Amino acid sequence: MGKKKLKISVLLVVAALLLALIPAMAFAAGKSETVGFSVSANLPDNQNDSGVSYFDLQMRPEQKQSLDITVYNENTEEIKVKVGVVSASTNANGIIDYKTPDIRDETLKTPLSEIAEVRTPELVIPGGKTAAAVVSIEMPKEEYDGVILGAIVLTQVKEESPEESAQEAQQGVYINNEYSYVVGVKLTETDAGIFPAFEGVQARPELLNYRVNVIHYIRNREAAIAKNVRLDIEVYSQNEQAVVKTSHGTVDMAPNSVMPYALMWDGEIAPGKYVSNVSMKLDDKEWKFELPFEVSAQAAQEINKESVEQGQDIPWWAILLVVILVVLILVIMLLLVAMKRRKNTEEKTEIGQRTTRAGRRK
Repeated sequence: MGKKKLKISVLLVVAALLLALIPAMAFAAGKSETVGFSVSANLPDNQNDSGVSYFDLQMRPEQKQSLDITVYNENTEEIKVKVGVVSASTNANGIIDYKTPDIRDETLKTPLSEIAEVRTPELVIPGGKTAAAVVSIEMPKEEYDGVILGAIVLTQVKEESPEESAQEAQQGVYINNEYSYVVGVKLTETDAGIFPAFEGVQARPELLNYRVNVIHYIRNREAAIAKNVRLDIEVYSQNEQAVVKTSHGTVDMAPNSVMPYALMWDGEIAPGKYVSNVSMKLDDKEWKFELPFEVSAQAAQEINKESVEQGQDIPWWAILLVVILVVLILVIMLLLVAMKRRKNTEEKTEIGQRTTRAGRRK
């Protein structure tokens, strides 16, 4: 093997290691396509705010109305779009959720999903064309104070070829090929001033993404949207009366919803009795309540056992990156040493051949 071939071998080894490092990333990048379709809500005459892109409608009891959304296929090929309706809820991060279905609090009398009917469950749209998604609304008989909140969700599911599915399975990377648009729907009937009101439901330790969290279930019991609510939580050890965890921030809450607010615990959670002092403030109103909870020895053991170690905050791909880079450096060093040795051997051989030729000439 000459010097040129040895250099080519080094480059091939380096390239192979780099390709081994980022197969999943490269495959995922290949999937990062644009959504491929867009939507536009056709706002009716009873729209309260014409400056927004969602439905904000003034309704009457027993009123029937169709909500139309134009869907544009920006691809050259045909696509399929599913249409659904979801009632608004509140997620663990204190954000109003317009995509997760089947979450209903006991205080929610009229979910959007129960008064809405999807007239076009699936749209088949040729390339470069448009289609209309239609949802019909029928308001309840009794007059409704406050807000009915939710969304129309339009989802395109990309069909994968068998080759793509096999490649994902081989690499251990599974891509969710669903692309969605959410068009909000806000319905009001009266001008009654409904203000949010909050109350504690319970607190308990749970695993969330393999981390120990104390989930605080907090309810907005009124049919009113809560925006920029100041939330402060102090968790005390009930026996020692010592603060073991605090949290400060702002949250939003959907009408008549329960927020499972996640407070991540530092390290393992110890058995014992705790109490969370919760304070919520919106404008000039403030709510304070306590949420006591107890962690048994068995529960603490089980939840701590299933959680990841707190020291493992470094993501797995970063650890893998460091390991592969170290291996790559070692391989390059070994190849360079081998090249240097081979060069010295070739020089010694060449010197020996010259000496032999010189001796023959004499």
